[in-house]
Amino acid sequence: GYVCERKDLLVNGCCNVNVPSTKLHSCESCLPNGCCSVYEHCVSCCLQPSKQHLLERFLNRAAIAFQNLFMAVEDRFELCLAKCRTSSQSVQHENTYRDPIAKYCYGEYPPELLPV
Repeated sequence: GYVCERKDLLVNGCCNVNVPSTKLHSCESCLPNGCCSVYEHCVSCCLQPSKQHLLERFLNRAAIAFQNLFMAVEDRFELCLAKCRTSSQSVQHENTYRDPIAKYCYGEYPPELLPV
């Protein structure tokens, strides 16, 4: 759930938590609907303990519809990685983002459709 600058990454790929600019559960580029303009902020914000119930509800609904995709998810981190990747819920007309800025979403509802 940490977000840091590339120069502050340790050799194991994790953030150096002793650097003041490293942030835990950063929602810096995220909107109230759970969509973010930065993928890393989406994952970090999704990992907040307060989002646990939202993820559980999603998993219960997705168990049937997306069985193959989410059966491989082993923990909350992997679930947030999968949720924040762009998906069909992030696009309209198969080739245009619903929100071209905040396109990485962990929330329950996709962004509003843009007028055509």
